[in-house]
Amino acid sequence: MTADQNVPSGVEVAMLLRRAQLRKQMACEAALALVGMTLPQWGILYAVAAEPDSSTHALALFTGQSDQSAGAVVSRLEQRGLLERRPGVGKAILHRITPDGDELVRRCNAIAEDVMSRLLAGLTDQTLRELRTSLLSIAEAALPASTRSDAGRAPSDDLSEPSGIRSATRP
Repeated sequence: MTADQNVPSGVEVAMLLRRAQLRKQMACEAALALVGMTLPQWGILYAVAAEPDSSTHALALFTGQSDQSAGAVVSRLEQRGLLERRPGVGKAILHRITPDGDELVRRCNAIAEDVMSRLLAGLTDQTLRELRTSLLSIAEAALPASTRSDAGRAPSDDLSEPSGIRSATRP
């Protein structure tokens, strides 16, 4: 701790963020399992629904997975009839959600919303706004300097935007 015992150190904040993330992940995984989904699968479906015609690499960046992991998840989702793939520019494979995938991602979104509502129930609206602002600030600060909004671009509430995912991977 710093001189002011109420101000947590960076290490303490890092551990608290990690603990919160892991517990949120476990709660979401358990709830999504009830509809036969995993958190990485829902993340890919969500990403494809949000950004149709994204490459596997873009989906990996959007969801925080490796290209190989995202590719494996995409293959499983395609086998289940939830995604369609088509050739893009060069070697890129682009992805679209199917009607069954769209229905399932909506169910998963509702499940995640329910889980997060329970986890955040004790926070006031003002605290939630402050948490959002703080998390966006941390996410922005963690980006390489050349991709930050303070490097000549406007700040964005979309966590995928500052990293250049859209512009670098779209046909």
